Amino acid sequence: MNPILRIGEFSMITGVSVKTLRFYAEQDLLHPAHIDPDTGYRYYKVEQCETLALIANLRAIDFSIAEVRSLLQCADDRQSAYQKAIENKRRSLVREQESLREKIAWAKLLSKQAVDDPQTVFRLVQTTTEPFHTVRRHVAHLGEPVTAIFELAEADVASRRQRAQAAPILIFHDPPTKTENLDLEVCIPVKSDGTAPQPAGAVAFAATYGGGYQQSDELYRRMRDHIEECGLRPAGGFREIYHRYGAQQDGYQTPSKNLAAAPIEYLTEVQLPIAIHE
Repeated sequence: MNPILRIGEFSMITGVSVKTLRFYAEQDLLHPAHIDPDTGYRYYKVEQCETLALIANLRAIDFSIAEVRSLLQCADDRQSAYQKAIENKRRSLVREQESLREKIAWAKLLSKQAVDDPQTVFRLVQTTTEPFHTVRRHVAHLGEPVTAIFELAEADVASRRQRAQAAPILIFHDPPTKTENLDLEVCIPVKSDGTAPQPAGAVAFAATYGGGYQQSDELYRRMRDHIEECGLRPAGGFREIYHRYGAQQDGYQTPSKNLAAAPIEYLTEVQLPIAIHE
């Protein structure tokens, strides 16, 4: 005959507190094998150690009470259900680990920023990695040559009905302070075909301004100087993201929310990717 254990004994041999055992009973995870109607004493069978071990193991890897209860109540192919649930949890924990590693890196960066250049604050962002139709060209100067590339690229994407609703981007493969023979890349967002996940974007300093594009040069200088002050280095081309802009719309149509009638209404975000890992 298997011995029956009072709750204190069961707690001692399993390493699970009496308080937790009572909680598990309240949550319909593990009930005592017997409760004395006169004294209210709770008793457990030795074989219940196995169920308690399963509960403890699942809780140790962050299964919720509801998730544990669902697994314990699974009637069909319980072993398969356990394996599938645990593998899904493992994948979730890996994603959380990657996210935590990124947050630690960002915290390290912000701490360095606060010490080395406390007067300057740029927003930390991840650069977008959604699909783009890109056109890379050398142009004599900014202005009309760049506008012409954007117009042709927008019309091309529109003709194939691939345009996504995100903002277009201009990447400077030379410093934006350069005024002649510029290496530029126009990026028009397109709809994803869903065949592959997009990779994580680079970490970048970012700032947003309203009005004419001439403000980008000064922001670039400030970002570059700030990166140097923090002992960091750029990790990609400076980029302008056009949230509200002017467009000729020759062969395509831009959403009205993105259109500006005059430069004073423009809304532009600038980003400078940075290297944050050793």
